[in-house]
Amino acid sequence: MKKSGLGRGLGSMTNLAKDGPDITSFITIKDKQTPTDSPRIAILWMIFGSICFGTMNALVKWTSVDADVWMIILMRSSVIAIIVALYAKVNSINLTPNDSKTMFLRCLVGLIAMILYFSALSRIPIGQAVTLQYTAPLFVALLSGRIIKEQVSKSVLILLLTSFFGIILVISPSTGNLETDALLALGSGFFAALAYIYVRKLRHTDSPSSVVFWFATFSILGSIVQAAPDIFSLSLETMAALIGIGIGAGGGQVGITMAYHKANAAWVSAFSYLTVIIATFYGYIIFDENLTTTNLIGGILIVTSGVFLVFLAPSNKE
Repeated sequence: MKKSGLGRGLGSMTNLAKDGPDITSFITIKDKQTPTDSPRIAILWMIFGSICFGTMNALVKWTSVDADVWMIILMRSSVIAIIVALYAKVNSINLTPNDSKTMFLRCLVGLIAMILYFSALSRIPIGQAVTLQYTAPLFVALLSGRIIKEQVSKSVLILLLTSFFGIILVISPSTGNLETDALLALGSGFFAALAYIYVRKLRHTDSPSSVVFWFATFSILGSIVQAAPDIFSLSLETMAALIGIGIGAGGGQVGITMAYHKANAAWVSAFSYLTVIIATFYGYIIFDENLTTTNLIGGILIVTSGVFLVFLAPSNKE
C-alpha cells in the first residue's frame, strides 16, 4: 500500500565528554558565559536524529491517507510526552521551564512549522515540499546572529548553500512554477529555523528533557480538539504506525535537541540534511522510488559539505 506524506520534528541525557575541535576561528560566540561546545558530539547526535526522522518520514508517508495533519501531530506528540515524563520521573529531572517566554516561543513556532509542513505535503509534490522545508538551516544561518548572537563565517555559509543545492539534486523537484501552496512548505522551513534557534537559546536555562516535553505537550493541546473525533475510527494498523511515528519523532528530537545544545546553531544545522538521504533510501527500498545520477550527485554534495564543516574546524582541544 502506497501513501504519500512526510514529516519532521526526548530527553535529557547524561553529561557528555567535552571533546571536539575549537570552531571559534570561523564562528564567534559573543556570549562569554556560553556552555562549552562539543562539535563532534553534536554531529553524532544529529546523525542519530536524522535516522530517526528518516524512519518517521517513511511511516508518515505510509499513513497519510488514513490520518490527517492533526491526528499525526497528536499521536506523535502524545508518545513523546509520555516517554519524556516517565524518563524524567525515573531520573528525578525537573521539567519546570525556567525561561517560560523562550519556551513558549519555541513551542509555538515549532507547532506552526509542523502544521504548515504536513499541510503542504497534501497539496504539492513531496520532493518540492521537502526541499522548501529544508531551507530551515539557511534561515538558521541568517537569523542566529540576530537572535542568539552567533556570527557565522563565509565558509560555513558557502557550505550551507552547497548542501542546499545538493538537496535539490537529491529530490529533483519541479520548481519551475512555484504554486501558492508551496509557500506553506517554505513557511515551515522558516518557522522550523526559529524553533531550532530557540532550542539553542534554551540550553542556557533548560534541560533537553524540558524543551522536548513542553513542545510535545503544547502540540497535544494544539491538536487534540481537531483530532479527537477520529481517534476511535483508526484501524489497529494505522494506530501502530502512528505510535511508530511518535517514537521516531522522539528519537529525532533527542538527536536534534542535543545537537543544538552541543554546537553552534548554524554550523550543526548543515547535518540535518542527512535526513533527506535517509528518507530517499526508504523511498527506494519501500516505495520503489528510483535513484538517478542526479540524486547520487546531490547526496555526494551534501555529505562532502558536512565532512568539510568538520575538518575546517581547528583540532585544538576544548
